[in-house]
Amino acid sequence: MTRLAALAVATVLFAGCGTRTGGDPGDRRLHELAADPIFAARPPGAGPLTITQIRARYAQPGFTGGGWHGPAVTVAFESAARPLAVFRFYARRAQAAGWRAGSTGALHVTDLWRKTYRDGARATLLLSLLDLRKATGSRRYTLSAGISLPVDR
Repeated sequence: MTRLAALAVATVLFAGCGTRTGGDPGDRRLHELAADPIFAARPPGAGPLTITQIRARYAQPGFTGGGWHGPAVTVAFESAARPLAVFRFYARRAQAAGWRAGSTGALHVTDLWRKTYRDGARATLLLSLLDLRKATGSRRYTLSAGISLPVDR
């Protein structure tokens, strides 16, 4: 009986795995996102930028949702400028690059934006202050964006 139950569970898990068709062939969406003007300038008081591009990846279904996870770009930096200056800098850049304000965070300024590219791909951009309680000196930030993948038909 135990073997039969184990076989039934294994059959359901493997049957629900689906296929790996889809993704981001040629990293087209990743390149589209990485070329966005929002990433082209350094905020005030910032040192070097660390830019990480994350390719689309397939996650096997299991206890959490499986399938394709879209590509993303993350920029990490430190800035000695006041946090409001950094957030306002990105708010201006985002608007100029076609991003729409989404929500405000702990500083009561916009920290999330959305954009739809010409090919219909939807993207989300989030600016995060990692050292919220730090009173003086350089603070760490990340600017992270993710873009949707085409839906398999």
